[in-house]
Amino acid sequence: MTRADDSLPTRRLTVAYVAALSLIALLSGSVHLLLDHVIAQQRDSGTIINVAGRQRMLSQRIGLLARDFYEGHDEAARVPLLQAAATMERAHRALLGGTGDMGITHSLSDAARTLYFSPPAELDRRTRDLVLAARILAGAEGPGAEGTADIRARAFADIRDQTRDVVMPMLDQAVRQFETEATERIEGLRRAQQGVLAILLTTLLAEAVFIFRPLVGRLKAYAGRLYDMATRDVLTGLPNRRHFLDVGEREVRRGREAGQPQALLMIDIDHFKAINDTLGHAAGDRVLTQFGRLLQGWLREGEVAGRIGGEEFAVLLPDADTVDAAARAETLRRAVEAAPVNGHATLAWTVSIGAARVSGGDDGLADALRRADLALYAAKAAGRNRVHLSADS
Repeated sequence: MTRADDSLPTRRLTVAYVAALSLIALLSGSVHLLLDHVIAQQRDSGTIINVAGRQRMLSQRIGLLARDFYEGHDEAARVPLLQAAATMERAHRALLGGTGDMGITHSLSDAARTLYFSPPAELDRRTRDLVLAARILAGAEGPGAEGTADIRARAFADIRDQTRDVVMPMLDQAVRQFETEATERIEGLRRAQQGVLAILLTTLLAEAVFIFRPLVGRLKAYAGRLYDMATRDVLTGLPNRRHFLDVGEREVRRGREAGQPQALLMIDIDHFKAINDTLGHAAGDRVLTQFGRLLQGWLREGEVAGRIGGEEFAVLLPDADTVDAAARAETLRRAVEAAPVNGHATLAWTVSIGAARVSGGDDGLADALRRADLALYAAKAAGRNRVHLSADS
């Protein structure tokens, strides 16, 4: 797969991921706004119900103050009566208009409007009549400052009859209507909020399944490829020098702690420079590739191999003494000698191998590499295509 092949799906995943995050941000904002709206609705509904409830209390207060003023001849009740009437009138206008006065921002619903303006209730007219009667009784409106006795008597009778038999029951009905509407509005907003929340959770799940999971998988694959590029030789597929040394050091420490013998092989492809010079670097690459496949097939479980240099390789043999190492090296040498190179069936190629035991010191791997390398040069000096043991092994 080329870089261009990789970039298109990666770009698509990135665009999809950004779009999903944007949608999540939008939905989160919507949930927040809906929640804020629910809180505002609850606050406003509470205010409406409270004001409507006060209307009932004010009508009762007007009735009591009117009786004290008219029947009890209590002049001190005049001002409270006018104040109660003014407060009731202001609250009534706020309920009808929803202009923000007294904290009310919602206008009347169709059902509430019917209750206030249509027969038989006509609560708007009856409320205004009650306020007017209170003002006439108190002498604030009507003929003269005090009004005639008959007008005041009729005003008191209207207040007494309206508050007891008509206005208070209708105000109770209005409170129930406002409570029902508030509950319905809030429940509607809560359902909308739950719907948006469900969409948000579904989007998160879809993002995890269709975007985040493939993205993580692709990143994991890229990380694996980068790791292979950093630790493996491209031609042979074997660990490179650095990775071989890292793994080899761990294996040497493990073997030393377990008290197991260990051996190291240094391998060099014979006359590799001549192959490159005579047949070209492509042929040399095929030799390296062939040897990499052959070496990986030859390795046993627990054995570690790596490409140390151009045509040099190393193999760490755990739980092996020098006799075992020599025998294993000989099987590898013969396998190479008998293996044709792909595309060059007539090309004769061989390897020279130096073997050394791994000492128990802290520099066991480095020391074994040095001694095995000396044994390798001895094998090449002796004619190549052979195995040579380190002198101190």
